[in-house]
Amino acid sequence: MVPRLMILYLVLDLVLRLVPVDPLTFRAWEAMLRHWPNAVGPFIPNKHYHREDSYGGVASIGNLPALREYRVADFTTDAYGFHNPPALANGEPVGIVVGDSFAVGSELAENETLSAQLSRRCGKYFYNAGSPQPLRLRSVEAVAQRLHLQHGVVIFEFLEARALQAPPATTPEGAKGKLQGLVFRTLGTEWTDRLATPVNELHASPLEALAVKLQKRLQNGWLLPNSFVHFVIEDRLRNGEPIVFLPAEFLSPSEPQKAAAEWAAYFAWYATELRKDGLELTVLLVPNRSTVYGPLLEPPRDVSSSVTTLADFQGALDQAGVSVVNLESQFADQAPRLLGHKRYLYFLDDTHWTGAGTTIAGEQVLSRLSVSLACRQQ
Repeated sequence: MVPRLMILYLVLDLVLRLVPVDPLTFRAWEAMLRHWPNAVGPFIPNKHYHREDSYGGVASIGNLPALREYRVADFTTDAYGFHNPPALANGEPVGIVVGDSFAVGSELAENETLSAQLSRRCGKYFYNAGSPQPLRLRSVEAVAQRLHLQHGVVIFEFLEARALQAPPATTPEGAKGKLQGLVFRTLGTEWTDRLATPVNELHASPLEALAVKLQKRLQNGWLLPNSFVHFVIEDRLRNGEPIVFLPAEFLSPSEPQKAAAEWAAYFAWYATELRKDGLELTVLLVPNRSTVYGPLLEPPRDVSSSVTTLADFQGALDQAGVSVVNLESQFADQAPRLLGHKRYLYFLDDTHWTGAGTTIAGEQVLSRLSVSLACRQQ
């Protein structure tokens, strides 16, 4: 009986991987990630996802339906597999936005993503090349070539949480070793990008997702205890609103100055290489949600280590000659003002920023770049 069940499970798992996962999803991210090498970007090309009752990933991880904030989700991709709705394209681009899911704008209305904010406020088009992992140099160069962008800017969105990671190798492909570098060079940039997301998502199993959904229905705190709640931190803001965090949001590097120096060296190399293609780099430092709202909790949390980390990164990048915009002080100033109106820079049930957050980010970036881009700020 056991071998037969194992075979049945294996067959079901393989079959379900060939079926669209949209019915199992509650947000665009899982539904839009590519499983086939049919584009160079990370998402299924030329597809639109719409859901009326999307909600945040942290509330889902903790299995906390009462803390969900329901919102409409729309996510449109271009022919290359990047999140670029045709309605937002406005002539030849003047810049490329790279980074992780914050740059992608996975939880935002499509006119509130960072690239959309920059495009609207500058009056010129910024291409959204955000992906689960920020693009390596060779991939950014390939995007610029496809867009015929010979003189422009690259905005690199850098979330504070990435300070815990080591920077990629300073090679165009970002390879960690000689063998990996040889494989990347043999495949070429296009096929390396085409295969990246499917290989990284190979472990994702729709059958497992279905099983977890069933488990969460049973472990609802009434039929069975909710074991998922231990994966999150439930807290409350001083205005009385509940907020839920991931424990990792409160982590900081043990040696922030060392981490800052390593990343600054990487970005200095990255910027030097981009200049050879006529592109200027600006690094946008985005604080973790916990860094902004930790002091506004009841009782407040100490986030001095996070503030110090971001300051160290800003200082190291300045010293390395890399253009940098640190959002920490602006966010720390605006968050308390918005709290009384129950408006927030980040979602309360998710790690990502809201349109209010990207508005400030767009303003700060353009205050640094508007002269060089000759923006018609709106």
